[in-house]
Amino acid sequence: MKRFFRILAVVALVCGFTSTAHAEQSEKKEGFFKAAFRDMKQSAKLQRQIDRANYQAIKLETKAFYEEQKRLSNPKVRSAAEKQRMERQLAEANARLERAKGNK
Repeated sequence: MKRFFRILAVVALVCGFTSTAHAEQSEKKEGFFKAAFRDMKQSAKLQRQIDRANYQAIKLETKAFYEEQKRLSNPKVRSAAEKQRMERQLAEANARLERAKGNK
């Protein structure tokens, strides 16, 4: 195995893989990878901020829903909210009825 790597090193030297052109290509590749990793790092930071904001929004929405359900668990409050909803539906139905009468 050592002999194989020695032969490979000699072939690389003979073929000129260690020339200055190869060094320039290596620097270009290094620059490419450096830019790619920088972009990935920025993307990861931005995604983390998005995830954090979404988590906070869901947390607050859940808390608000819980508080609303807790408030509505009181029978007096629940019946008042139900009465208000039914009155609103009655008003909408009456408005539709008046529009229907007006179109005749």
